[in-house]
Amino acid sequence: MQAYPQGQQPVINQPAVTVQPAPQTVIQVTQVTGNPMMPRGPSRDWSTDMCGCCDDMTICLCTTFVPCHSCMLAADMDESCCVPMCIPSALIAMRAVVRSRHNITGNLMNDCACMTFCGPCTTCQLGRELKMIKNGRAMP
Repeated sequence: MQAYPQGQQPVINQPAVTVQPAPQTVIQVTQVTGNPMMPRGPSRDWSTDMCGCCDDMTICLCTTFVPCHSCMLAADMDESCCVPMCIPSALIAMRAVVRSRHNITGNLMNDCACMTFCGPCTTCQLGRELKMIKNGRAMP
């Protein structure tokens, strides 16, 4: 231990601490009216009726006899062809996606009921809708 002369104390220099105010974050809240998940603008009905299977016999026959028809529908939606094969109840999800993308009236419960109880007819309707959108005869 080092001895200091009488009346003197050791001087310890500490680094200076500067306190700066934190930057302010401003959060602006805006009110959203309606359902923010739905596209803006007026909704529309499906271009064809669900029971109009015979309106396009090619789609009707493909839905009935071609097992990979749902893969073709997925490709028309710009989705992977694997979607219908890998996702349970994929046609319900595909119908809901088309409905929401193209502002078609309905809801998820209606999509589930239609695909569960009238699957082939609803698949034909989905195929006709995608064909009409692709050909520019339905509102995209």
